[in-house]
Order: sequence, then structure tokens, then C-alpha cells
Amino acid sequence: MKKAALLFGMVLFTGLSLAQSKDLNLTNALVVSHINDQQDRFTLEVAIAEILSQCNVKNTVSLNLLKQGGDPQVLMTDSITKILAEKGINTLMLVSVRGYDRRFKPSEKKITLAEDLSAENLFSLYKEDIVSVTLEFHFYRNGELVYTDLLKIGGISSRDGVMKKLRKKLTKRVNRKWK
Repeated sequence: MKKAALLFGMVLFTGLSLAQSKDLNLTNALVVSHINDQQDRFTLEVAIAEILSQCNVKNTVSLNLLKQGGDPQVLMTDSITKILAEKGINTLMLVSVRGYDRRFKPSEKKITLAEDLSAENLFSLYKEDIVSVTLEFHFYRNGELVYTDLLKIGGISSRDGVMKKLRKKLTKRVNRKWK
């Protein structure tokens, strides 16, 4: 009986460790920030693009492909996909603000790229009287969700503070988990 329980525990542990070790192997990305405020969107996309470039990840931002206020669904068209493929980009990284001042868990639901791009985002990058913000990253390849990650940025008191801590934490995250 003890051997059966030990064997079951080993199989369960091995299965869990394999499920958690799924690597993203990020080498390129189209950065899309899913924020309604145009200034926050620009700031976030440019900051993430700079961080990815420093980490030797080829990237471009959606602001180079979409007109201001344009529908992000355009990113799924064949013409945009072809332009990105010519630039060597096959991964779409969608960034959104998940919320403030709580511990969030990564979403378990597998949503499509179309659903994700059409979803509304109610949160801004910074809000008065908050101490932390959680960003959610969704990575898509060939229209399929391949990886999800959360990044909590705590101890913030201004919009600039969010960006400063984002640069520090995201650089570490890219090098340790995404590459």
C-alpha cells in the first residue's frame, strides 16, 4: 500500500512539474497594449519594446501598424500577418492591466485571439491611491494562446513609478522565464 501511494505521489509530482515547465522561448513579438488611454498605451508599448530589444528579442509595436483609435482586429488580417512574417515576427504579445492591490491568478480559460483583442479593458496604467498594479501578458502564435503570465508591480505612488519598476521587473522576467 505504501509503495502504491509513493508511486502515485511520484507520478503526480512529475506530471505537475512537466506542466509548469512549459517554456515560451520568446525570440520575437508584436507588442499590443490593451489599454484605452492612448498615452498609457503608447508609454507601455514603447517601454516593453525597449526592454525586449535590450534582451535581444526582435519586436515591433502595434502603434506602427494601427491607426490611432483603429480596431485591433486588423492585426489578425492576412496583410498584417504577412508584413509581420516578412519582419520575422510570429508572436503576438497582448498586455493588459488585470487590476490593482490584489493577488491575481493567471486565467485558466483558453480564449481566442479574436476574443482577447475585442475584450474591453476597464483599467488604466495608474490610478490614485493604489499601491500595486498587476499586468497580464498573453502570447499568441498562429492565433493560438501559447503562454500566459502575470507581473505584479508593487510599492508605486505615481505613473512614473509604475514605469520605473516595470522596466526593472520585466527585464528580469524576460531573461528568466520567457527566453
